[in-house]
Amino acid sequence: MWIDDEHTVVTSGQSLVVPANRKHGFKNAGTGTLHIHAVLASPIFEATFDGPAGMVRRWLPTIS
Repeated sequence: MWIDDEHTVVTSGQSLVVPANRKHGFKNAGTGTLHIHAVLASPIFEATFDGPAGMVRRWLPTIS
């Protein structure tokens, strides 16, 4: 896992909090299947690294 210029290895059972407005990412350093449980604080992403920069709305709850 990386946040800005810092890199660390996160193992099974560990948690990581990414502060707002920080560039971050991850890759599988092992040979098995990587499973990630992500909790997002907002349905809006400010940028995607593999696509165009800008606001991208991924999901909004249905209001009834």
